[in-house]
Amino acid sequence: MLTYGWMLPFYIQEGDPPAKREILRAAMKLFSRHGLAATTIRDIADESGYTNPALYKHFSSKEELAIYLFEICHRRLWTRCHAALNSAKSFDAKLERYISQVLELVDEDPEAMAFLSDSARVLYPRAGPAVRRQTMIDLARSLMSAAPRGRGRRSSVDVAAASLQGTLAELARMIQIGDVPGPAVRWKAELVGLFRKIATA
Repeated sequence: MLTYGWMLPFYIQEGDPPAKREILRAAMKLFSRHGLAATTIRDIADESGYTNPALYKHFSSKEELAIYLFEICHRRLWTRCHAALNSAKSFDAKLERYISQVLELVDEDPEAMAFLSDSARVLYPRAGPAVRRQTMIDLARSLMSAAPRGRGRRSSVDVAAASLQGTLAELARMIQIGDVPGPAVRWKAELVGLFRKIATA
């Protein structure tokens, strides 16, 4: 996670009190490394240096804390990728900007991106309506449907969109655990080339 000294991770607000900041940092670290099910309130309290009652002052449960983090991370990713798509006209430019945004966020905060990907199955259905309306798969479908139609185009937009999202999520996880070297942006040209071929096949 890149915080550059004074900069806060994006999921912490300037007005958050010190206890809440540390609880959010601790929860993100533990959720991204061990998963939701394997992380307890006691683990978060121990990691943050605050007691269980301090945690309950800000969040009524581990689930509420996890949903709070999930929604913030999702909004950040969706907003930046949506803006990237809307800032370009051609498919090639849209694809390059979309992939760039995801990779930049992976480099900015790999723990947050891993948490978002790993916890989506459990937390997405419980997130607020705004999050459920603004899905990453819909953005990816929009992107892939903008690809030029080849003469014998056989690839499904849904399959291409799922392939894009799955590849980016798995790359983020592999970089986080050290299985693939970072920074994530080093893989941009290769990914853009790959998905240009997939989208126009």
